[in-house]
Amino acid sequence: MRVATKGHLIPFNKKIMAQAIAVGLTTMAFTAQANESVKELATAKVNEEKKSDYKVEKASSDKYQTTLLNTPKTITVINEQVLQDQGVTSLNDALRNVAGVSTFGAGEGGGGNVTTNDKITIRGFSANGNIYIDGIRDIAGYSRDMFNFEQVEVTKGASSSITGKGSSGGSVNLVSKRAEQDEFSHAEISYDDATRLRLTADHNTQLSGSTALRINALYTQGGDPLDNGVEDYQTTAIAPSLRVDLNEKTAITADILWMEQNNDPMLGLPWVSGDISNQLGHKEGPIASQYWGNYYGVAKRDYEDVSVNLATLLIEHQLADNIVLRSQSRIASNEKQSVLARPAFASTRDPETRERTYQNQIDLRPVQIVDQENDLAVTQLDAVINLSTGNIQHDLVIGTEYYQESTTRFPTQNEIELEQNYVDLDAPRPDMPFTGAISRSTQPTEVEGTGFALYALDSITFNEHWLATVGLRYEDYQAEGSAYVRQVIDGKRVSVLVDGLEAKGDFFSWNTSLAYKPDANTNYYVGVANSQDPAGGDLAFAGRSLEGISTVSSLDPQEAKSYELGAKWDLFETKLQLSAALFLTEKTVLDRDTDGSYFLAGEQESKGLELSASGSLTDQLSVLASYTHQETEVTKDFSPDTQGNGLSAAPEDSASVWINYELDKLSLGAGAQYSSGNIYWRRNTAYFDSGSQTLLNIMAGYDVTDKLGVQFNIDNLTDKEYITDYSARGHFRPGNPRTMKLTLRYQF
Repeated sequence: MRVATKGHLIPFNKKIMAQAIAVGLTTMAFTAQANESVKELATAKVNEEKKSDYKVEKASSDKYQTTLLNTPKTITVINEQVLQDQGVTSLNDALRNVAGVSTFGAGEGGGGNVTTNDKITIRGFSANGNIYIDGIRDIAGYSRDMFNFEQVEVTKGASSSITGKGSSGGSVNLVSKRAEQDEFSHAEISYDDATRLRLTADHNTQLSGSTALRINALYTQGGDPLDNGVEDYQTTAIAPSLRVDLNEKTAITADILWMEQNNDPMLGLPWVSGDISNQLGHKEGPIASQYWGNYYGVAKRDYEDVSVNLATLLIEHQLADNIVLRSQSRIASNEKQSVLARPAFASTRDPETRERTYQNQIDLRPVQIVDQENDLAVTQLDAVINLSTGNIQHDLVIGTEYYQESTTRFPTQNEIELEQNYVDLDAPRPDMPFTGAISRSTQPTEVEGTGFALYALDSITFNEHWLATVGLRYEDYQAEGSAYVRQVIDGKRVSVLVDGLEAKGDFFSWNTSLAYKPDANTNYYVGVANSQDPAGGDLAFAGRSLEGISTVSSLDPQEAKSYELGAKWDLFETKLQLSAALFLTEKTVLDRDTDGSYFLAGEQESKGLELSASGSLTDQLSVLASYTHQETEVTKDFSPDTQGNGLSAAPEDSASVWINYELDKLSLGAGAQYSSGNIYWRRNTAYFDSGSQTLLNIMAGYDVTDKLGVQFNIDNLTDKEYITDYSARGHFRPGNPRTMKLTLRYQF
């Protein structure tokens, strides 16, 4: 455990990292000796001129064999050009381009806890466990930097047959930058008025006629958007990728990602509840913005350290003219330790009436402590087969997946004594002295999830007008491990570590669709799919007691079904794609009766309309835009008072637009994001509503020379005050004020 100075809770375990690097380097050393005079695989990228175009023709996953036009799902792709034009550096910022996706926390896990992790809700359902890197689940919770990703793909609707367990509302896939048989290099340096310095480099070179090496590197320092004088975020990362074409039919790519984050974040600021407002006279809601520049924490106590290590091996082999085999394996580890203040108004509670009396001071003692390790090992094997049966064309994917996911959570004991427990609202003391330390207290909980899956996905072309898809996935999943449960011993309620817990079962996921194409550039479709969310699928055992855990673990998976009726059009010589869809998702969820018994009977629903546009209106004008109207509701619950409630972090209306205009060496961009408001539901009440907000962003770029470019971005142009997260524990997180950033980009 870290004590009075900054550092880790305990030293990071390097075992998995060493294994990952060893596997990657061994593969690199072996493959570098391959035949040097070979042709590039047909599936490899070719050297092509970069275009300032926001339209993407196809999702990266081989599980989608058709173009986006002919894919019967709402999929939004944010490509590298959009990320560059907007100056996007984080996943949360990238997702602001997708309406119907909320990054408002609303209390991760329903508990009302603000967190520094990526928080994603799609069509009203949490997607925190449905973030993927190159089609492999990224189980860890942290804030993802975009330096090594060239594309973000958001798929909406239930899709377990494609991605595996979970995915009720949709999923997010990050596409890594991998080595190409090409020569290019560029470096960027940027600085903003939040004192954030960012350096990135991307170097790709051909070591021989058959071997290419690409290295992406990152260093960031700073980031104090609210100007509290304490917040600081430091990231150091490197991601080498080696591709070797063994011959004209076989290629091997080995990737490594190593990233360390050493941050001094601020979890939030004090929230004014109705009782606080009545007693102290502050306006109910977020504390007045005059205090947003204050840091209500202890600088030398509070910190966040994150370590991310991934090693991936991809093998592609063309078995025949119509058959490609693709194997992708990954081992990964993530470790996170953090101690972060949960600032709230100080109070005392009457033991008889249980009513609180509030003081006009902030309590510095409550902290959020995270001490967690995650490990992952995955192997996927796909056969992509193109064949004909009579006049019917099949684009078939048959595959299997085996994975092991594990998480270890360490309980902690806080023995820190502050010189003062409270500070005045207008006189914070970030340098508050203290004694003592935070240490690991008892045995950790450990949960390992193991899964095996078989799947078959077929895209069927009957003729030039009629298409269909059908997919089926069988998955066998088992979670084993331990958890702390409440028990009564000698008349006292205590937490006891119980080992040998288990949740297991097998299930089927499926999808099917039918599409009509009146012409080559139009597609009308109807599709239906399901998702399965098994007990223990999030590497945790649900239930407040041993009996409750046993009951929940024996239940069938929570199932969601999605229905979508949509249309897509390619216009302006296929340079612009428009889409529209009506959707309905119904999910059966865990419920509990008055005796505390668990059962599957609750139901939740999300329905609405999606509109989007991506591509070019002219040779100079590009657009990426989307709009979502959705209505969410708890349609069935044991408690009648709960029925009719909405779902948290699901704004009824949301929209995003970004337009870029290029004229010779000058590039101008402007965009906006609108949300009708994020609501946090608690105790059958719309406990908090963020209110509607519109954010404006602009950009100007200029090519000084053929190699040197300069770009200036302003986010939140009107300096709008808004909220990005809320906690029922008494604090909230403000959004960033107006931020100006200057970027220099040099191409070698």
